Amino acid sequence: MEPVASAMSIDTHFHALPPAYIDALSAAGGDPSGYPTPEWSVEAALKSMALVGTSLGILSVSSPGVSIAGTGETARKLARTLNDDLAEYGSSSSSKGKIGFFGALPDFQDVSGTVAEIEYLYGEQKSCNGVTAFTSYGGKLLGDPQFAPIWAALQKHKALVFLHPSVLNVEPHLIGFGLPQPIVDYPLATTRAATDLVMTGTVRANPDIDIILSHAGGAVPFVGSRAINALGIASVAQTANVTLLQAKEDFGRFYFDIALSTSSAQLDGLLDFTDSDHILFGSDFPYAPQYGIEAVLLEYKKYVATNSRGAQVAPDVLRRNAVQLLNKHSQGQNYI
Repeated sequence: MEPVASAMSIDTHFHALPPAYIDALSAAGGDPSGYPTPEWSVEAALKSMALVGTSLGILSVSSPGVSIAGTGETARKLARTLNDDLAEYGSSSSSKGKIGFFGALPDFQDVSGTVAEIEYLYGEQKSCNGVTAFTSYGGKLLGDPQFAPIWAALQKHKALVFLHPSVLNVEPHLIGFGLPQPIVDYPLATTRAATDLVMTGTVRANPDIDIILSHAGGAVPFVGSRAINALGIASVAQTANVTLLQAKEDFGRFYFDIALSTSSAQLDGLLDFTDSDHILFGSDFPYAPQYGIEAVLLEYKKYVATNSRGAQVAPDVLRRNAVQLLNKHSQGQNYI
């Protein structure tokens, strides 16, 4: 495959599966989402980057993340091991300058452990580009008051948060007796979490945090206006911590990656809902196999080349957006 374009060179949805994470998944009986665990190595990641035309990939550990190890000391140790491994992957001679990472955090139900790991990432290690959070923990969405100290710690460090979907607690657990949750349910999990962050006032209470929504925000571009306009209903407005106008502003603060989300309907929906400078490139490697990545990139190329709004999401635009966002949260490292 010919690289899409050298300008489309920053991938903010780019996963890693360090050995400690593979071991934790195996010990727990596998990924609870029903999705098969792919093989991964630094070398394979760099090869995919070369095929796509990516010069910088921001690694993250996908769901279920550290939660697979529970909420105790074992999980805290797993988070620390993952963060040290992620930092090391970007420091070797073959990957230096090509790989960054979003730090792994403990399950948010372990509030003190999560705050401690944030302090390690920003106060001691000082090399992450941001942190990964998942859409729910223990049946609670991210705006739950229990998690307020975690958001306060992230606000303190003006963190960039990569929000990745996790398993939805729904019945039946799998559609069609076996369709893994990432296929349909994950975009809905992102939609629920993003809406909760706005309605609870969590976005508004943390003005220095930026949040990237995975997979074009799931259904946010299509149903976000429903949530906003619902605040015109008195009974709904009484339960929310924002006004209608504030909710509209706060939805506008989200960033959206286009991992596995490059159809005309999705890209048009994004451009209808958000500013083009809030759209980022993502591949979802290696959970998306290389042939799948290539297919969605061809779809993306067609949109850029033939759609009247294609220039608004052209490779150079997505790169510029990522550079500006990463530089804003750089911990001293700037990206040209």
